[in-house]
Amino acid sequence: MAAYLVLMQEIDDLDRYRSEYLPAVRPFLQKYGAEILVAGSNAELAEGEPPNSTVVIRFADTEAAWGFLNDPGYQPVKEIRLSTTSRTQMVVAPEFTPPG
Repeated sequence: MAAYLVLMQEIDDLDRYRSEYLPAVRPFLQKYGAEILVAGSNAELAEGEPPNSTVVIRFADTEAAWGFLNDPGYQPVKEIRLSTTSRTQMVVAPEFTPPG
């Protein structure tokens, strides 16, 4: 069953995020079969005070999502993301299956 990584974050250093993080993360997303469904800062405010960036990534299952997040090679790349963003909220959620 598919799983979704949902990330909301405030991008504080857009130049470094684009030039360092994005090129470095792509091979890991490919490695784990990720499909980026939403990425950007053009979401419309519906409620609350969300950060300026929303990302939704589909993986084949939760194992693939956690594999990506915990990949030892990804950890230095993650540090780039953490150093260029703030107000981060992230969840890994399985695809909804209606009861019955």
